[in-house]
Amino acid sequence: MYTLNTQLTYFNYGVNSERLIVNLKWYKLEMFSNLSLQGLCFTGEELEEFKGFIDQNTLNFPGSYFVEQTNASGVDLLVTNDLSQSAFPYYLILSKNPKLNQGNSIYQAENITLMDENYKYTIDYPLDFDLIGKIEIFKSVK
Repeated sequence: MYTLNTQLTYFNYGVNSERLIVNLKWYKLEMFSNLSLQGLCFTGEELEEFKGFIDQNTLNFPGSYFVEQTNASGVDLLVTNDLSQSAFPYYLILSKNPKLNQGNSIYQAENITLMDENYKYTIDYPLDFDLIGKIEIFKSVK
């Protein structure tokens, strides 16, 4: 079982598309409901699929990535839809069918779409599984 750490940039969440770079620890999203999220570690095959997607989208995944091998099957990411105490969400969700949160509220987990360098066009997400990334570090880029 594996997790994958990357940088991520040129993405949109909710109504916000400011330029950010975040460091994420990625998991496969197994369950999403209003009460909880569960992140599963990748199998070898899923890891290779995700790495292939990263290699095709280096604009969104700049720099190198690193893989961590783990004995754990995953982590419970207990997230409610209460407003976060942070100005930025704790988790980002990448899915084939994103349902971007509308309005000005920042929640603990936000759906995102990958964008081009001008934030005008979305990048297709072809993987058969959804992803959730736990934000480790983020910063605004001028």
